[in-house]
Amino acid sequence: MLTPHRRDGLIEWMKKMLQHSFVLDALGSTGADTFSHFEELISEHREFSADTERKQVSRLIQLVPTIGVFHTQLPLRRAFLAYDKKYRISKRRHVCMSFNEIRQILNLAQVMAICPSNHTPQSSSQIKTLGFTSNFQGKALVGKIVTFDGDQTLYQDGANFESNQKLASYLYLLLVNGGTVAVVTAAGYGYQSEKYEYRLTGLFKFFENKKLSADECERFYIFGGECNYLLQLGDDFKLHAVPERGEGGWMTATESCADSPANWKEEDVEELLDCALLSIQSCVKDLAIKGRVICKKRSIGLVPNNDASISREALDEAVLRVQDDLNQSGQFLPYCAFNGGRDAWIDVGNKRVGVLILQVFLNFKPEECLHIGDQFLNTGNDFAARSCCPCAWITSPEETTYILKTILDLSGIPGSQELDLWEFDDETSPPQKTNIDIRETLRRSTLVATMDVYTGEIITQAKT
Repeated sequence: MLTPHRRDGLIEWMKKMLQHSFVLDALGSTGADTFSHFEELISEHREFSADTERKQVSRLIQLVPTIGVFHTQLPLRRAFLAYDKKYRISKRRHVCMSFNEIRQILNLAQVMAICPSNHTPQSSSQIKTLGFTSNFQGKALVGKIVTFDGDQTLYQDGANFESNQKLASYLYLLLVNGGTVAVVTAAGYGYQSEKYEYRLTGLFKFFENKKLSADECERFYIFGGECNYLLQLGDDFKLHAVPERGEGGWMTATESCADSPANWKEEDVEELLDCALLSIQSCVKDLAIKGRVICKKRSIGLVPNNDASISREALDEAVLRVQDDLNQSGQFLPYCAFNGGRDAWIDVGNKRVGVLILQVFLNFKPEECLHIGDQFLNTGNDFAARSCCPCAWITSPEETTYILKTILDLSGIPGSQELDLWEFDDETSPPQKTNIDIRETLRRSTLVATMDVYTGEIITQAKT
């Protein structure tokens, strides 16, 4: 029977292992050693997974049968010590280590794994920062790509990117220091670029105020509909469709990927969506859900009526029913059926395909990529990305901010010290404040416009 996994198997197992030390009042002395043991098990698992000839079964997969792929080795001991230094979890006597704390330690270890461990200045080259310059080994993030979910990762669920100055600052620093940024989102408005721009207006206005260069702008992408519509930021601070076919076309460049949209037949897409539509409609009828079904070119959505909401249980049932029906129908195209928190969607394609396409098209290796998202349950749409790149599981835009700050810290990029998150031995130059108000977004002269995030329809109302 399908059930929505509310906890990741690895984290739950780690939590149980750590409980022994806590009960014995020995977490302070054995906690780091326990994380070292986790490191050893992961290393063995990676080694056995790479050895396709002998087909050995690792101890870790025997302990956690649902374990996935580790694209990098994780420095868990170092991450635990840094986390414990700040939060003193080993000093607690009545509250054992929680699921969320282990998740955050894993996130920190994953960031440590993909970032340089030594950021001591080595040359006199200067890099651009948030309003000041510093002598550093410039472009520290060349060869790195960070991909993001949209809702609840860059902005609150159903909202737009408006006034998170720290998060905008850190995204800016990623770009000016050689990194590539891509938003891989379920929001699918075709190639109607203005609708994606609407949700990121505040961020793009910030980039414009900071005079982001053309090269830096071009390293910002949006992949809409999970993996169906690729757009790129131009030096006019607007999004432009990346050609699908021909020279420079992203579909042409990824035809070698079996699951690439370049290889999908339209009749197969329609068959998948027809099956999903019947499944969703039956669920709405059986459960008397107060919602409406939306049909798009590459997706089907179940969204609440204006005066109603849909329970988490009903959304999970809809997602799991669709997954079961599609699997039994013999569909072979990649798809994603997920609970978005307020709604449920079935997309042709998924974030595994989206991130993989970006890796092939932009020439990145899996270990050079980090995907940040909030939906890593089997009813979430970030879940699939785990198979093609390292991931960080966050729960809010604030946690995304913390992750980016840590990436910048460990890469030796000044200007990222406003948040005192982790205590590393290394220290960089103190920050200098900037007074940029990104809340000053595009204003309408006589109308206030809102957008239905489900359909992309622009709704205008007279100012009051």
